[in-house]
Amino acid sequence: MPTLLTKNIQKVLKNHDYLHLYALTELVKNEWWFESDVKNHTDMINALILEDIKSNKTSSTFIKVWLEQYALRKESDLENLYSYLKYRLSTFIFWEINHHDLDYSTQIFWKDIFSENKTLLSMLESLKQSGKIVSFTPITDKQVIVWF
Repeated sequence: MPTLLTKNIQKVLKNHDYLHLYALTELVKNEWWFESDVKNHTDMINALILEDIKSNKTSSTFIKVWLEQYALRKESDLENLYSYLKYRLSTFIFWEINHHDLDYSTQIFWKDIFSENKTLLSMLESLKQSGKIVSFTPITDKQVIVWF
């Protein structure tokens, strides 16, 4: 059963594609009154989110889209991939899949979908068909250009 703090984190993330931990903390603090003995709100929220992800795996409320960057878990792997891509490709359309991506794939999907080129390309095609992305072009097994 989600705690009141978890519900407030969800409420804040519902209005954003993803948020950095510090921004998330500040927005949650606007909605939630912390006990006076809580010294570091950021650490508390980070620990709560990471524990939820570790304990609940693919049933977790949250996904980690990068270092200290969190989003709400969506109902489908396709939607979770889209959340990940929105952060990962927020500054540049060229995606060179590296070991960090493989770590996050495992944390989000509990399997490595980024090394499975056929799976990844199929998911990208589904995102294109749904209108979430405009197009994509595979360059090599580990390089893709994605247009939003």
